Amino acid sequence: MRNFIIVTIFCLFISCEQKGKNSFSLKYIRNDNELALIFENNTSQNIVFPVPNTLEFGDKNFKDLSTQGGMEHSFPITVYATIEPKQSSQFYQKKIDSIWKLYMIENGYSDFINDKKASDGSSIFYLKEKEKLSVKYRLAIKQSPPIEKYSSKFKQNYYPYDKVLKGNYPEGEYLRRFSKLDFGKAKFVAQPVIEDSLFLKITEDDANKY
Repeated sequence: MRNFIIVTIFCLFISCEQKGKNSFSLKYIRNDNELALIFENNTSQNIVFPVPNTLEFGDKNFKDLSTQGGMEHSFPITVYATIEPKQSSQFYQKKIDSIWKLYMIENGYSDFINDKKASDGSSIFYLKEKEKLSVKYRLAIKQSPPIEKYSSKFKQNYYPYDKVLKGNYPEGEYLRRFSKLDFGKAKFVAQPVIEDSLFLKITEDDANKY
């Protein structure tokens, strides 16, 4: 990608030098239009965890946490990233998909089951103790006509699974049902410790290329 995009990565919550010895953590790596989420399980237990199929970015010039999700034309530039296919744990993915379909049927939304896009919902991953996992995403930068000069900083906002599981959200119920399954020797973990925030400096010259 062109030099107009600058990524600044810094540590939040815990410092890089003081990384927890018993934590489940997340950091970001960017390579042109590809993003990688690096999950590291420093705990002594295997874990099962959800990952958003779409990463959302908020424009610093707007209060919204995301420029993507049905109001794209409200923003000069829309930035988001979608997960690349066939990365999740197929065993657990089938379980959460089954729970989601049952939830939709129970609530009278069975007609919408086939409308689900690959970018919707979550993927489920299994990560052994003391191991790392890289989940890849494709970055999208869009600007709708008329094309005008615009420049801003965009912050990636990770989906708040911990709040969704505790709050009154439509997707919270089937996620709660999944989290209560018997995972054997593994443990369900909703949210990693986010060590790095991803910031992109973007202009109209970067849009509509990917």
